[in-house]
Amino acid sequence: MFGLGVFLAISTAFSWALACVIHTTASKITGIRAVMLVRQPLASVVLGVCCLAAGDLWLPSMRLFWLSAVSGLFGIIIGDACLYAGALTIGLRPAQVCQSLSSCFTALFSALYLHEFIGMQGWIGMLVATCGVILVVTSERRDTHNPPTTRKQRRKGITLSLLAAVFLALGLVFSKQALEEGIGALPLAFYRNAISTVGIWAIGFAIGAVAPAMRSLRANPGALKLFPLGCLFGPAGGIWLSCIALDYLPAAIASMLIGLQPIALLIITGIIERRVPAVNSIIGSAVACTGAAILLLR
Repeated sequence: MFGLGVFLAISTAFSWALACVIHTTASKITGIRAVMLVRQPLASVVLGVCCLAAGDLWLPSMRLFWLSAVSGLFGIIIGDACLYAGALTIGLRPAQVCQSLSSCFTALFSALYLHEFIGMQGWIGMLVATCGVILVVTSERRDTHNPPTTRKQRRKGITLSLLAAVFLALGLVFSKQALEEGIGALPLAFYRNAISTVGIWAIGFAIGAVAPAMRSLRANPGALKLFPLGCLFGPAGGIWLSCIALDYLPAAIASMLIGLQPIALLIITGIIERRVPAVNSIIGSAVACTGAAILLLR
């Protein structure tokens, strides 16, 4: 099953990268809030129907409910919102490369919370991964396909993307804990999305974001065509894949392979844009992923 887990984790990387392209495109048209408000209920319905069909909907304990809730809060509500905001500010590729540092944050959280040993190789891996991220961010700053930014905007975009990495790591840690305590991959994916849906809509009503988001969607009906495809590769199918991969692999290995999103994104955007990315972007993405591998294979 280890080989299947590796395949599913790499598939998750490509799935999430493609979903990020789709949702970032939709965010440019309708805004991030509209995307978050629409995609989560859609994913929850799809996964809920799958759970009912499989007869695997009910949670065995409240503890698993709360683990799923915290995982959804960190990984979806906060993490994805930070990622899309960062991508709109500095561009999709540099934002995703910053997010690839989630494997480093996973190792740090494991050391602090689970008292796991990092060691010299681990610290070297984090240094290499960080150097790769810096190379990509520096290279992509001059790419005409990315939005023009001031120094202040660039700092904001990088900060948001790094926060996305932090909260993705936290989401993976809590998901792995829930899986180890007995929840199945499919119901975990469903509850992560369903609880996130409630949270996102509650926040939307609290800050008065729902009405403007709906107006934006009515003004741009063509954007609605993007949501089913983004849902398939992101919060529904993509998260389901990640949960199955986590079920078959240690969290650190799964995090490393899912963290190959920058490489997947280079391939996907290269095909979509019909151009070869900058050499430094290719090298930096490879270096960042290599650093994650050094860290997690210690």
